Amino acid sequence: MEIDSSICKGCGLCTMACPRKLLQLRYKQNGEEYPHAEIVDEAKCVGCALCAGMCPDLAIKVFSSQKNEFTGTLGRSFGPYSRMVSALCG
Repeated sequence: MEIDSSICKGCGLCTMACPRKLLQLRYKQNGEEYPHAEIVDEAKCVGCALCAGMCPDLAIKVFSSQKNEFTGTLGRSFGPYSRMVSALCG
């Protein structure tokens, strides 16, 4: 999982979407006014991509080490439109 803290505006939608409660809002070290999302324990993330699907700013990318059934490649990124793609292809 990657969270681009320069894009994240700290809305907290991803923290509500994570079924394992692995995301938290934290303030940056330089004392910025707004918090950003950070993952608490990446090892426990199952790659469901609900957080990426909820992010209105596309600041979250979720990667999977499983083989993609459509492309046959490993480690493809699941963005916020993965549900739409799977609905069209499936």
